[in-house]
Amino acid sequence: MSFRRSENGTAKLWALWTRELLDSHPEAECEELTRLAASLCGTPIGLVTLLDERQQWVRASDLFKLGETPREIAFCAHAVRQQGLFVVKDALLDNRFGTNPLVTGDPPLRFYAGTPIVTADGHVLGTFSVLDLTPRILTADQAQVLEVLSRQAAARLELKMQRGALDQALIEKEKAGANLRASEELFRAFMNASPFLSYIKDAAGRLLFYNRAFAHRFGISEYSWLGRSDEQLWQRTIKSVRTHDLEVMAGGGIVETEEQIRGTDGKISTLRSYKFPCHDSAGNVLLAGVAVDVTDDVAQKSELERYHQELEDANDQLRRLAVTDELTGLRNRRAFEERLVMEFSMARRRKRDLAVLLMDVDNFKKINDRFGHASGDDVLRRLGNILRTTVRLPDLPARYGGEEFVVLLPESGEESAMGLARRLMQRIAVEEWENEPVTISMGMAAMNESLQNGYQLVELADEALYAAKRAGKNRVMVHSG
Repeated sequence: MSFRRSENGTAKLWALWTRELLDSHPEAECEELTRLAASLCGTPIGLVTLLDERQQWVRASDLFKLGETPREIAFCAHAVRQQGLFVVKDALLDNRFGTNPLVTGDPPLRFYAGTPIVTADGHVLGTFSVLDLTPRILTADQAQVLEVLSRQAAARLELKMQRGALDQALIEKEKAGANLRASEELFRAFMNASPFLSYIKDAAGRLLFYNRAFAHRFGISEYSWLGRSDEQLWQRTIKSVRTHDLEVMAGGGIVETEEQIRGTDGKISTLRSYKFPCHDSAGNVLLAGVAVDVTDDVAQKSELERYHQELEDANDQLRRLAVTDELTGLRNRRAFEERLVMEFSMARRRKRDLAVLLMDVDNFKKINDRFGHASGDDVLRRLGNILRTTVRLPDLPARYGGEEFVVLLPESGEESAMGLARRLMQRIAVEEWENEPVTISMGMAAMNESLQNGYQLVELADEALYAAKRAGKNRVMVHSG
């Protein structure tokens, strides 16, 4: 993991957070994750802290209210300076924090464990942490829980910035974390109050516990599936489910997956599941799991991807329209001139042939005046089709403007260009025009060493075109200079 801390980037990022997140209680975005972290780590407090250059923002709980805290006394300011988990087992015995107001105040903060919340592009937003008023030591599994849940917190907070409207905070019932171990009854009350699905299996795959959300999701009572095995519940997917569960139990860490399930109403929901091994009082390895419904998140992400694709398609269409003549479907003058610059440069550098044919519809104004502009447009469209179907693949036919057309002929000298000109004249002569025969006048110019740019080549072809007009029209003239 690498962190970026540019001043400009931090300032821009915090400007966005100040507007969109701080006023809307950002801790609600990760409330269930912080509560889960506190529950799994055995601490009374789990929180998300947001940092800027001077302060930290946090609302932990009624037990330990911080609000806005100066950065110089914040534990989280130390956590963001390193990669991975930052742990203070007993702040009172730590030289860095022994005189810290948070440690010497009432109530005194004694234990801290936190890891940076980092966006996908490396910006540090704050920390994900758990706190206690008494010293303690985290297990390796608890440490891994914090790091995994921190990544989930980063994903949720980053998604809120991107959408500007994420409001997926899960409402918790009465806090029961501090008394979770007191009895099975309190444990069940806490789990049933949580909005996420929870369950525990033994090594044989039998359900030992599931909460009310789990029961509601599958349309069962709170006790009807207790003692039932994977084989009895998931006949179609038993092999894959059982294999995955055994791998998690053997691996010793938290495994995150996404699953799709069909509810009692027939609708398919997407759950983000976290599985991890735990032990009963006799030391037997069990499998615990929690799952959060992310159906809306997945749907919104899919909608965002679809929107981006539609936007890209629209941009592609705009790019095509920018270089295409709408009436004839040929390239427009802009596209022709861009290609002309490139081909002329290449022809000069590699000493290759290059020619231009410039043509104009004879008596086009009379066609419009006599038969109407619709007939004139039809003449231009049909001439565009004749050009497109007569030229070679490397050639570029384009509408130059009004009733003028142009063809750029790479690696074609005077003889080759005149051959194309004659074929075009023949095609136009035999075409069955709607009202009366159509003729064109054409000027041709070929590359020579005196030319400095492609526009001069077009000017020579234009001079030849006007010579054809003066000579009686319906003909091709070659620039002789």
